[in-house]
Amino acid sequence: MTQTTVELPHAELFERALADDLGGAKAAEIVQAAGARYDDLYAERTRHDNRALRRHLEESLLPGIALYRALLADPDTQERALPLFEAMMEAWGLSRRTSMEMVGRLPIFYWLIRATVKRMTERDYPPEGWDIEWLEVSRDEIRFDISRCFYMDMLVAYDAPELARAYCRTDDLIYDGISPQASWERTRTLGRGDDCCDFRFVRVKG
Repeated sequence: MTQTTVELPHAELFERALADDLGGAKAAEIVQAAGARYDDLYAERTRHDNRALRRHLEESLLPGIALYRALLADPDTQERALPLFEAMMEAWGLSRRTSMEMVGRLPIFYWLIRATVKRMTERDYPPEGWDIEWLEVSRDEIRFDISRCFYMDMLVAYDAPELARAYCRTDDLIYDGISPQASWERTRTLGRGDDCCDFRFVRVKG
C-alpha cells in the first residue's frame, strides 16, 4: 500500500461512523486505504488560486471521493459503498451542527443570520465556483438560489456525481430545526437532479 504523506481530513470521525456498520478493524482498514487514495488525489489536484475553492476541494470533496473509492474497491463493502458513504456524510454533517446549535438558541439568531449571510456566503462560496441569485434578505425571509455549484462540478469531473445528494443533505442536517427563531425550508437541490438548490430561512414570528 502506498505510504500516505498527507493526512486524510476527518479520518477519525469517518472511522467511527464506519465502525458502527463494519466494526472497528474493518473501518480502520477502509480509512487507511482511503488515506492512500487521498494522498494520490491531493498530489494530482488542481491548485486553485481562490482559498475557499482550495478548502472545499482539499478538506471536503477529495476526502469523500477517496473514501468512496476505497469502499468500492473493497470486496466486503463495494455493494454497500453508497449507503456507507451516506452514513459517513451524515456523521460529518451532524458534527458540524453541534456548533450551530449554540448560535441557534440565541434570540437574535434570525437577525444575526440576516446581517451576515450575504457576506459570509460570498466569502465561502465565491463566484469562481457558484452561481448565486439573491432573491430576498428581509425582516421576514432570507432566500437565495444556487444554479451552479463547485461540488457538483467537481463530483462530475471525478466521475462520482452520485455523491452529490449526500453532500447536499448535510445542509439539511445542519440547519433543519436548528433554531426556534427561524425555519429552514428547502425543496430542491442540484444533487437530487433539480435545476437549483433553493436556500430559505423564514423568521418565526411570535
